[in-house]
Amino acid sequence: MEQLKKLGKDKLIALCLVGAFIVVVLMYGVNAFYSDYTGEIATEFIVNHTESAKLTVNGFAVRDENMNVGGTNMSILYKNDDYVYVPVISDSENVSKNGVIAVAFRTQAEADAYTEEMLLREKLSSIKELERSEELSYTNILFLNSQISSDVASYLDSLSRSDLRSADEYIDNISKNITSKQIAIGEDLDYKTIIKDYETKIKELKSSYKIVKKITSPYAGYFVSYVDGFEQAISYSDVEDKKITQGEGGRLISLDSDKNDGAYGKIIAQHTWYYIFDTEVSLSSTLQVGYWVKVSFDEIGIKNLNMKVYDISDSDNGKVTVTLRCTSMNEELAKIRKEAASITLDEYNGFRISNEALTENDKGITGVYVVMGNIMKFSPVNIIYYGDGYVVASGEKMLRDENNKAEGYYHVLKLYDKIIVKGLNLEDGRIIE
Repeated sequence: MEQLKKLGKDKLIALCLVGAFIVVVLMYGVNAFYSDYTGEIATEFIVNHTESAKLTVNGFAVRDENMNVGGTNMSILYKNDDYVYVPVISDSENVSKNGVIAVAFRTQAEADAYTEEMLLREKLSSIKELERSEELSYTNILFLNSQISSDVASYLDSLSRSDLRSADEYIDNISKNITSKQIAIGEDLDYKTIIKDYETKIKELKSSYKIVKKITSPYAGYFVSYVDGFEQAISYSDVEDKKITQGEGGRLISLDSDKNDGAYGKIIAQHTWYYIFDTEVSLSSTLQVGYWVKVSFDEIGIKNLNMKVYDISDSDNGKVTVTLRCTSMNEELAKIRKEAASITLDEYNGFRISNEALTENDKGITGVYVVMGNIMKFSPVNIIYYGDGYVVASGEKMLRDENNKAEGYYHVLKLYDKIIVKGLNLEDGRIIE
């Protein structure tokens, strides 16, 4: 009897253990079901994004810097002596025909005296201008303080970029504004004494040097001190007349420099210049004569320069030579010669969406799920660009049911919408637990 009781007790314990195990399994299953059903979600915000289709090439810049007279390139200015030269105009400045570009001295001391005299003359001119001004007593001191602070910041920025020409201009502005402020606050300035001191110093300096030579421009144009030896590599007029044949870009890139160490600078006759490169016909298919493109010379920090497709040669062996035209000119552009360029062929503007967020609803429509409060809404998208791990897309206004307009439209994706990139059992209109 006791054995039967013991057996019954053991059976009861076993049954209880089995029951408990079943309850645990059921609870785990229910919990897993609801966990899978609601799921933990991860989200991201919709932001604007632009992608570009680009063509990377190696090309050659052609400028009007080869005025050939009797076999000599008159565009190149030479010194070819041991004199000390001082520039009269700044690099990348316009110059008239026969305009003086630089003056020469026998010694460095004479050159320094001339340079100091020119600086004093500029300061003297500013002081005389201030003396003649009738508005200084009404000058806004706060404005002057602001202007001085701004010029100081710009001066320091110019120094950090090694832009000494701009730095000198800011120094002159600072000096002039400080003088204006002194007058505005009633500080007594003896103009006559200051002007006399400047004129005396200028006279002393002028007597201490003698100009022995001048470099003048043979024609009007744009002065650039940089000479690289490729000025005569190709006829500018041939480029203008669209006489460039396939393969010319590669030929120009392969040329060696014919640089003369005696060159002081050169004159560029026009601001219009060209960029020539070879490329595959298939890669250039989106380029057409007359189209405008954005060109970046990333290695020298020039971005999104507007250039026009000027000419495309006949194809040969699957390649063409393309000529781009630009009418902008400055010190940086004047130094471009053999440079790699990135040409923007097309741009795609839209919303950036991670691949993980893309899905299809039960009707096979591609879109994303947007979190609106505690409800998820399906939003159709139109993909216009495929990136690495993401797409660029636009929102689509689309009926839920083409046959039943009463169903209304899906949510149209908007900037800064919060979309689901990770979640389970996503469904339009579902409440997020």
